[in-house]
Amino acid sequence: MNEYIFNKNNYKSYKDFYEEFYKSFNIQEYGDFDGCENLRYSADLLDEFMFYISRDNVKIVLIGCDLDVIKQQKTYDNYEWNIIVRVLSRFVEEYPNNTLEFRNE
Repeated sequence: MNEYIFNKNNYKSYKDFYEEFYKSFNIQEYGDFDGCENLRYSADLLDEFMFYISRDNVKIVLIGCDLDVIKQQKTYDNYEWNIIVRVLSRFVEEYPNNTLEFRNE
């Protein structure tokens, strides 16, 4: 199982997550995502990409995501993070060979 760790505390905004995610998964190698650097900060493209790796047995670890704060969506950044978390959560529900873990370090 390949493990990918993303620390929200290291990001100024949700856009930094998309940039690191893009690099971590080498998305540029997937032909359908040519010209989609950083997935255009789009949850729709994130969701679409997750299908491509659904058989890869990945473990995604999100550090520093306070889900209670994110779900309140008091800021635009938390609004976007809430969508990211929902996309990733739905992914592991639909493809149980993959996992999503939250750590509050």
